[in-house]
Amino acid sequence: MIDKLYDLLGKIGYIHPLHPPFTHGPIGAVIVAFCFALGMMFWRRRNFLESAYYAVAIALVLLFPTVLAGIFDWQYYYSGAWIFQIKIKIALAALLFILLSATLIAARIPDVRPSIMMLLLTLCLFNVIGLGYFGGQLVYEGRTPTVKDGLMPGRNIFVGHCSGCHSNGGNIIYPNLPLRSAPQLASYEKFIEFVRNPKLPDGSKGPMPPFTEPKLSGQQGRELYDYIIKGFAKPARSEER
Repeated sequence: MIDKLYDLLGKIGYIHPLHPPFTHGPIGAVIVAFCFALGMMFWRRRNFLESAYYAVAIALVLLFPTVLAGIFDWQYYYSGAWIFQIKIKIALAALLFILLSATLIAARIPDVRPSIMMLLLTLCLFNVIGLGYFGGQLVYEGRTPTVKDGLMPGRNIFVGHCSGCHSNGGNIIYPNLPLRSAPQLASYEKFIEFVRNPKLPDGSKGPMPPFTEPKLSGQQGRELYDYIIKGFAKPARSEER
């Protein structure tokens, strides 16, 4: 179902992850709420607290579609792999839900101390900063080398399907099995055989999904292989290691 959703979006011209655009909603609302909390601390006006309350309510509502979009991207681009950054983001998202809920409850208490609201909103702010930081790690640690125009089709495929786990030709799930020195890169035939039916060195099934013909055509496979080989690969590792 998720693949069909992204295929449909691709047909209408949207080829990017779903999660990043949604993140601006809850993060922006938390920042706005924190600013109102500062105003409440400096000017001691009740309307600042009310404004912060509504901003927090908006952040809590927008958190749900943001998390859902993140789950979709995680399943589509990372095949549900339990990458460290993913684990942290899931924990922070759950904590943000708790903090936002607690802030809404506290704001409804008559004569709540401004310092309590300031503390809660500060925690919310640091939480979304952490979410943004680890989200940035997923994106920017997946940077790929700049190449000539002829290799750009392969680079685009790599960015869309591979860079999350193989940033700069590495392997964030199995660091001892970097892509750049994989023995499967010795020839295109070995490479395409592997991506169609990926397995770990011991023959067991790993987290990498199979890229079947409908998902990666033979032409796209060749473009991807050319980009990896000419972009950063050094196929030297033996298959036994």
